[in-house]
Amino acid sequence: MKKRNKKYNPNKIGNLYQSQANQTHVLEMSFNIDDVNESIDTWREENNLADKELTPKHVVYDVYHGDLIICLKNLLIPLEQEWFFGVDSHYYSVDEDKVLTIPTQFQMPKMSFEHFRFGCDLKVDRGAGIKTRWKGISEELGAILEEAPQGFKRVRSDALLRVETAFNNVSDYLYFKQAKLLRNQGVAA
Repeated sequence: MKKRNKKYNPNKIGNLYQSQANQTHVLEMSFNIDDVNESIDTWREENNLADKELTPKHVVYDVYHGDLIICLKNLLIPLEQEWFFGVDSHYYSVDEDKVLTIPTQFQMPKMSFEHFRFGCDLKVDRGAGIKTRWKGISEELGAILEEAPQGFKRVRSDALLRVETAFNNVSDYLYFKQAKLLRNQGVAA
């Protein structure tokens, strides 16, 4: 029998997690805009909570789908990112019995999550060579949802937020893996 020459490396798993944490991950979250506002506002009214930021994870995880919400709620990734934001607004016309979907997409320049949420002086490409100041997610969504075509009524609007990023460190990556597993089992971590 031949003797084994390969030595055992006790840091092998640690090195593996380090390389996985430093890789670029595509993280997404999708949500129905109306469900998010209704569910979170209803929960806040029932529990007399004024600050939206203090909404517990189990309430937030029920309305946001995907793994980006885990990272944002627990601050596991750098918050200075190039955000991709897309909204599909679905409209219905009773007169014509017709469904219309209008997609809107924004590829944001590198900005903090706070600037993405509340607005900043950075210019955003609106298409056809037009660039305007980013007004914040709430104001931009309001403008998108108000633009109903003549004779149509908005039925629902679905949104997608995507980012390509690495994690802050190995412990944040491991926390993310554990939280994602628990979330898939129905437990908010």
